[in-house]
Amino acid sequence: MPTQTLGHTLDLSEFRATVRAFANTEILPGAAERDETREFPARLIRRLAEMDLMGISVPEEFGGLGLSTRAQLVAVEEVARADAALASIYTAHYLGLEPILVGGTEEQRRRWLPGLASGAVLAGFALTEPDAGSDIAAMRTVARRADDGWHLSGAKTFISNAREADLLVLFATTDPGAGFRGITAFALPQGTPGVTFSAPQDKMGIRSAPTYTVYLDDVVLPHDAVIGTEGRGGNIALTALNRARIDVAAMANGIALRAWELGRGYAAERRQFGHPIAEFQAIQLLLGECDAQLVASRVTADWASDTKDAGLDLRRAASIAKYTATETCAAIVDRVVQIHGGAGFMRESEIERLYRDCRILRIFEGTSQIQLLTIAGNAPSIRSTAY
Repeated sequence: MPTQTLGHTLDLSEFRATVRAFANTEILPGAAERDETREFPARLIRRLAEMDLMGISVPEEFGGLGLSTRAQLVAVEEVARADAALASIYTAHYLGLEPILVGGTEEQRRRWLPGLASGAVLAGFALTEPDAGSDIAAMRTVARRADDGWHLSGAKTFISNAREADLLVLFATTDPGAGFRGITAFALPQGTPGVTFSAPQDKMGIRSAPTYTVYLDDVVLPHDAVIGTEGRGGNIALTALNRARIDVAAMANGIALRAWELGRGYAAERRQFGHPIAEFQAIQLLLGECDAQLVASRVTADWASDTKDAGLDLRRAASIAKYTATETCAAIVDRVVQIHGGAGFMRESEIERLYRDCRILRIFEGTSQIQLLTIAGNAPSIRSTAY
């Protein structure tokens, strides 16, 4: 389906074919080795930048391509189909630029977005703390205003891209007594004195997408490092997360798509009782469920992306997209492990890696349970014509 935006017509099928060819040639072949070594894929991030894929939906006036969110979902899905870890780095970059796009001043957008959109600047998003996951109002990282700037102290954990990012969008409380309304967002450039990092955390999956604990020891930032205005950080964070949840849905759909491909391929090759197991009804039922659920999940993600681009309230649509896609992905990957039998349980099997990689999707950017609460809290009224 072509997408029309800002005077450009993009054929999404051709766009997908281009990204898939790149992914098949350059991303997929080394994915297993990167999982084993946990090597950060810096070269592939540079290649994404060279292909103009780091600012797909960023408006042209800020250096992006100005394309639709559907186009961005295509790129994320195809990258995730080849390597979920690279897709996690990729989507974390988009999450990191969102607060500046939706909450920054005009000067901040012009200062930061062109580099972010071109890929010259890699972004990260530092919100989570050991005692503040879904409950961001419980954060303990503090920022104190002084004559020489803002002084930040505290720690963030599970932060993707933290050490590699050229720019971290970091959240701290500037009014501890105000809870959610006391949170402020800051632009934290790489190399700022007082910032240190843990070793990369040892994770079950997406192992070449490093996460860290970030330590802030009296870090001093200039007064204009505040993104938007003081006290608006909580709203900026939730707005950015709502937008980023659609990207996570695309990431889940990409993993599910690859799993479905692996399931069909294995079923065609594996023989039992003198026949390919693809001829057995039990296997056909498993593959049929995968096909039906994947189509529904991708349609849901497209609906959420159109809701975003229309400028409508995104909370319900984004949560439905993320919940549907991540839960569907887990179910599809699990079925394909079942199709592989014992071979799917072995470390050398690609589906085993996908099984580990997909588990985090139901946790980060808001757990499945948080998504359900958001969906329930934003359901249309009984008399609404929203359906």
